[in-house]
Amino acid sequence: MNFFGHALVAASQSTDPAWVLGAMAPDFATMGGVRLEGPRERRGQPKTRLNQGVAFHHTTDEAFHGAPSFLALMKEARLDLQAREVGTGAALGISHVGVELLLDGWLLETRGLPECYGAALAAGAELGAELRFRGEDPEGSRAQWEYVCRRLQDAPVPAGYRDPDFVAERLIGILAKRPRLAVVPGKERGVHDWAELFLPRVAERGPALWEEVGESFGVDPDDV
Repeated sequence: MNFFGHALVAASQSTDPAWVLGAMAPDFATMGGVRLEGPRERRGQPKTRLNQGVAFHHTTDEAFHGAPSFLALMKEARLDLQAREVGTGAALGISHVGVELLLDGWLLETRGLPECYGAALAAGAELGAELRFRGEDPEGSRAQWEYVCRRLQDAPVPAGYRDPDFVAERLIGILAKRPRLAVVPGKERGVHDWAELFLPRVAERGPALWEEVGESFGVDPDDV
């Protein structure tokens, strides 16, 4: 599941900005190229809402990645992309990440943008002080984290995920940084055609997928 989906699932439980931010935090760390260990904890004190949100992210991903509708969409996407000869690695990467991005677009279209999402981004820099980062330069990692939170406040996402061409270009750019997953040169048009085809397909399967995820938490999908 991509970060906006995580925000909506978290918001079904609580609109606390720290909780919602925590639910998106692992994705933000990946986007910033940093490694997240988790929020700071003090002995004898309960876990913070940010910390709880990070844990909820992983619980949500487990439910989402095992959902039958998501697995079916991934398989269909992979086979379609392989037929378009975009490359084996690219087909695998796009079938996973691409479906997630298109799902974010469908969620925005059908559920809207909750206030707690913007509040979570706005609090990102301040709450980042509670996070711990792996590596030799934790302060540099924290600065990168803060940059991602600020950039996303004005970024064309998740709104852009409603546009198949935007999604295709984003996927091509993301995978270009990983040679084994990069789209075969000259086959970029196939990614655009795939996104155009799968945008309505994800919208059609979205309700069933969302219900499957909601059932994992005992949540009414209409409340998510």
